Amino acid sequence: MQQKDFYQVLGVGESATQDEIKKAYRTIAKKYHPDKNPGNKAAEEKFKEASEAYDTLSDPEKRTKYDRLRKLGAGAEGFGFGGESAGGGMSYEEFMRQYGTAAQRERYGGGGGGRSRDFSFDDIFGNLFGGRRAQTRTEEVGTQEPQPTADPFFKRKGNDAYVDVTVNIAQAVLGSKIRVRTPSEKRVTVRIAPGTDPGKTLRVPQMGFQTMTGTGDLYIRIHVAMPKNLTEEQKKEVKKLAETLGLKF
Repeated sequence: MQQKDFYQVLGVGESATQDEIKKAYRTIAKKYHPDKNPGNKAAEEKFKEASEAYDTLSDPEKRTKYDRLRKLGAGAEGFGFGGESAGGGMSYEEFMRQYGTAAQRERYGGGGGGRSRDFSFDDIFGNLFGGRRAQTRTEEVGTQEPQPTADPFFKRKGNDAYVDVTVNIAQAVLGSKIRVRTPSEKRVTVRIAPGTDPGKTLRVPQMGFQTMTGTGDLYIRIHVAMPKNLTEEQKKEVKKLAETLGLKF
């Protein structure tokens, strides 16, 4: 799955003016507002998506950051936008509070102290993901290793099922939703929170293996696919983003 394109959500072009963005948002918000669609989950989801898109595209600084990430993803395997998702993007201010320099953190309300943000260039795609804790409860996997099963997608420990899922860098940074197969052949939707670390394990209760002794949980370990073979233009965009965030490379 890929991160939803905010321009597509609002039905505007990449060069849309602020007035066009505002007009498009108001049209969608009026149509799908929860007050007009009580109990309609689909309408509620569309309203939330439109609000997310408007929150990013209506702010010049947020829009610039979003456009840069989006441009990097154009045509890069595992780093695209425009597919299915429902995750929310981390705001520019929150991003600065967590990953900026001491001065930037203080400016955006995160305080000037704390651990150093003197990252190397590799940290743009590594340590950059240390944001908010995933909404789905994170669990520590015990010392006993899960064992392979007849289905190569699953490993098993007791009644608990373990799977590895790979998301792209945009999904990890901005947030997303993914659908994961369970041992009972059902599919569950799992939220990838903005700023999810590579290797984070998410727990979905009661979605593991079913036996006479009960039903286990499903543990999902998140991997992040890095963009490969970036063009010179894309590398320049990464450098611009790094310089804006005060990251060394």
